[in-house]
Amino acid sequence: CAISIPRSRNSRPISSRASSSFAPTRSSSWTARRTGRCPGSPSEVRRISRALLVAALLTAALAGPAGAQQRSFAIDRFAVTLEVGADATLRVREAITVDFRGAHQGFFRTIPVRYERRGLEFALRVDDIHVFDENVTPLRTEVSRPGRAIRIKAWVPGAVDATRTVIISYRVRRALIDVDGHEELYWNVTGTDWDVPIRQAEAIVSSPAEVPLDQVRSIAYTGPRGASGADYTEDRADAFLIFRTTRPLRPREGLTIAVGWPAGAIRGPSALRQASWWLGDNWPLGLPLLTLGGGLLLWRRYGRDPGGAPTVKPEYAPPDGMLPATGGALMTERAEPRDFVATLVDLAVRGYLRVEEIEPDFGESDFIFHRLKPIPGDRELKPIELYVLSRLFGRDWGLPTRRLSEVKRDYDNVFPPVRDEIYRMLVREGLFPSSPEQVRALWLVAGIGIVGAALFILTGGADWLGTVPQSLGIGLGASGLVVLAFSPFMPRKTFRGARALARVKGFRECLERTSKDELRRLPPDTMHRWLAWAIAPGVSERWVHSFE
Repeated sequence: CAISIPRSRNSRPISSRASSSFAPTRSSSWTARRTGRCPGSPSEVRRISRALLVAALLTAALAGPAGAQQRSFAIDRFAVTLEVGADATLRVREAITVDFRGAHQGFFRTIPVRYERRGLEFALRVDDIHVFDENVTPLRTEVSRPGRAIRIKAWVPGAVDATRTVIISYRVRRALIDVDGHEELYWNVTGTDWDVPIRQAEAIVSSPAEVPLDQVRSIAYTGPRGASGADYTEDRADAFLIFRTTRPLRPREGLTIAVGWPAGAIRGPSALRQASWWLGDNWPLGLPLLTLGGGLLLWRRYGRDPGGAPTVKPEYAPPDGMLPATGGALMTERAEPRDFVATLVDLAVRGYLRVEEIEPDFGESDFIFHRLKPIPGDRELKPIELYVLSRLFGRDWGLPTRRLSEVKRDYDNVFPPVRDEIYRMLVREGLFPSSPEQVRALWLVAGIGIVGAALFILTGGADWLGTVPQSLGIGLGASGLVVLAFSPFMPRKTFRGARALARVKGFRECLERTSKDELRRLPPDTMHRWLAWAIAPGVSERWVHSFE
């Protein structure tokens, strides 16, 4: 059926949503077939019109309360009284008149207390916080300190379509700062974090009575953060400076005042109190001292050799059963190339190698190592010696000779594995509880990581964490350098290692200080027999010079 429906005189327009919700559907066609009536007949039209009218009335009834529940508020008046004491203490009283629309439980007030000046943290000392209503009745309050501000949450009874005044009072120490020898108050009266307009803002500064107002300098600013608007008036009466805005402040706009007193008019806190506040604000600068103290404690517990420093007495023979490479690594706590050379020289003295100097066609002279004995199965060879020979002549012992120049070119495949084996030998023989190289590496990695984190902060890479004080980056960087400085001193010997080191040092004294008369009384092969022991501690030149 297609029947046009004329609009009656009393019909009302229907919203598009209501029309679509009540459009003919399959059920209406099924009803037409059952009854034999067309859905567009006059009776059917009246029935649908009544249904649409009821639906529209219900929609309006439901939308009315929902619209009434929309909440908003605005600040009618923001009046602040600042009482400046002779000791630079500031008493603040804020009377905030709020026009509530809808149902509210209360509101929040955020007071910034941390600032950054010349790269260092500067914080206000805010305490003695109280909140009242217009009848000076205390209100339920919750105070938190999230990050760089103080957040005051006040519950306001009856804040439903009403105008209420909330009074907030608190004390501020360190609100005045020293500028060119005089005290100055720089105060953001309203803050710039309000998302609602402020119809009128007012600030009254109570100056010390003994200071004439004509000696007090003042200025104010209006507008968003960083703006220098001058939409205000200033009046002076008795000992009061009164600032008032001349236009409503839009959301995120505020009133800021600056008042300066002549030098000596306000005493201010003592130097000791200021120093304590500065250290409290920039506590990360104390991290290096804490790191130094912690490092000393760890060194005494884990890095210092047990039993203290043993007495070093002259020794006229190397320690029994100790290899020259062991003695050299024990003294320096490092496996160095000269320990590798000392091992080769010692093997040559014992008949396993022959070292021959050859003259090349050009350039520097070279040396060639000849293997003289079968290596596998020799029980007199220590594991470190067997490892050195395998790196020199190949693990399959297929090379009878090897040039020193070839060893230098293959340095990465020869010395680093030998160095690691020397550290393992020191641990196997009970001279160190753990590899000194690993201990140093652990402290190096920790120090580099801390310095890297400091550089990340100083270059602005931690902005996603919020405002991070520069002092934190400086403190972390200095702490990382302290950790790096401790790295060489943290390897620790065992009690056996400390006693063996004393004997090695005593024998080195003998190699360095033995007179020529004493050398003449030693066997003729002494120079070569102890040459490896002179190479490992690094006194070979002195030892050879004594025999010239």
